[in-house]
Amino acid sequence: MSPRVSVLLLPLVFAACEELRTPQQLPPAVLTGGPASGSPLRAAVEATAADFANQGQRLVGHPAETALALARFEALALEVDNRRAWPSLSPSLAYAMRIARNENRAAMGAAQQATPADVIRALGLAAQKLRANDRAGAAATLQPPTFDPGGEVTLDRLGEIGPLPAAEQAMSALVREVRRLDLDSGWDGAGPWWQNGAPGAITDGLGLGY
Repeated sequence: MSPRVSVLLLPLVFAACEELRTPQQLPPAVLTGGPASGSPLRAAVEATAADFANQGQRLVGHPAETALALARFEALALEVDNRRAWPSLSPSLAYAMRIARNENRAAMGAAQQATPADVIRALGLAAQKLRANDRAGAAATLQPPTFDPGGEVTLDRLGEIGPLPAAEQAMSALVREVRRLDLDSGWDGAGPWWQNGAPGAITDGLGLGY
């Protein structure tokens, strides 16, 4: 495994582990979609902020969409921590994202000590199974030690997710920071992958909001 997790959307989330770069281990269609307009990273920020806005009302009763929103949030929290695309972000934002991520994990039953890549991969696979009306398959992807107790209990939590105020506030702050960076030309980092996507990477799924 690579010690550094470079995350944008799910493909860049999955880049946390070298083995996750192999196409056979990426959850397929649920993580992909039509071409996103503009920056995939910006699209992910906007989609995730919209998901958690208004106390997350749009997610209630929609476990597949909730799983994807929580996966996107994990991805963005890592991106903020790594500061590759956003080296001039306010340090307080990374702290707010970590607090919100912990709140999200507590709400869905993800282990606090689980690696982000494991959480994101499991949520992506669960969303895929749910979209295929395979609840048993979805439950099977949400197992200990990544989820506790996992399975049907975690699926029920995804379907009944309540307000996640820390995530809503953190995403609102991130949206404001992205707009500030647009004005200040603050998008620096390791190449243009946050704008165009890495070659061969799946960059659209987490940005489309499903």
